[in-house]
Amino acid sequence: MKRSIIAGTVVCLILPLASCISEVKPRRPDETVVASPKHLWTVVSNSAMVANPEYRFLMGDELEPVPGGYEFRFIGTAPKPNDGQSVSFESPFTALITMSGDVQNVSKLRSTSLSPAIAEFGSVIRKVHSENLPRKFKQGTMATAMIEFDKPETEKSLGLEDGPSEDVFLSRQRPGARPIYWSSQAGCSSNGLPDPCIDYSSVSQFRSWVSQLTAADDRILGRFGLNLADLQQAAADGRVYGVIVDVSPYGLRQRLKRGNIRSVWVAELRTCRIKKECP
Repeated sequence: MKRSIIAGTVVCLILPLASCISEVKPRRPDETVVASPKHLWTVVSNSAMVANPEYRFLMGDELEPVPGGYEFRFIGTAPKPNDGQSVSFESPFTALITMSGDVQNVSKLRSTSLSPAIAEFGSVIRKVHSENLPRKFKQGTMATAMIEFDKPETEKSLGLEDGPSEDVFLSRQRPGARPIYWSSQAGCSSNGLPDPCIDYSSVSQFRSWVSQLTAADDRILGRFGLNLADLQQAAADGRVYGVIVDVSPYGLRQRLKRGNIRSVWVAELRTCRIKKECP
């Protein structure tokens, strides 16, 4: 400490007064070094996706500068309850990121037909083979379904280790919080992985993102019900506890035959517009 003061004094003797003041001005204990807008966008966008498995997102690739910070906005789309239609509803989402790196005014997305299943993911003690699953599918339909595994699987056992990514759950329920999830929408370039993105699995993408996070990001993560310790634990574990899939009746039957199913929840049944959509 004394050596720093002496060095500062010498600088003051040889530099103009303005330079001297700038040189020796101490940093306030509460002063925050704000991350780059690109890093903030990556933290907020991925946190929003991890925290809302029932939604697909339409978003830009940068933050909008506003007085006092940046605004993050996107449109979340989710399936309506089973009505045989392919129309989804939209829910807008916005959040303000202040210049100090905090997140305020975070929108709350509407509940969807998948929300009850996510709320119970990993918390049902009994083994449930199917929930909300029709006995028969009409021909020419597709389903959006959440499948929870009885025992967690590796990506290799699921044939997913070489990509492309899928929508996967990387934990069960956490105390007072939702399971950790990774969306196939997250992409690679913003998460530190080069193209082609199709070569990287969900766990690879998730691990790359988590490796970029620091304790300074915990404040933002907390606004979305997340924390760095849980994310790091899920990245180290690397196992898949369930998936959300868009699947044909045949594809869903094949998955059920494979076994290791704890529960299935069909969130949407929709009519295929063309035959190839329903193999």
